[in-house]
Amino acid sequence: MAYTRYKGDPYWKRAKVAGTSPDGIPYAKGDRVFFYPRTGATYAGDSAARASAEFDELASLEG
Repeated sequence: MAYTRYKGDPYWKRAKVAGTSPDGIPYAKGDRVFFYPRTGATYAGDSAARASAEFDELASLEG
């Protein structure tokens, strides 16, 4: 993955509080989630893996 990182890029982190991802998948405090800081969207489970793969693919197409 040789692409330029920018402020606001999504990243993997541990959830600080329990919640529900935009597609309705619940996650617990401490779960590994994929977080979009610009929108505040937090994805968990399989949708987190898909979101991460999609971001990596689009970022690799840049420049």
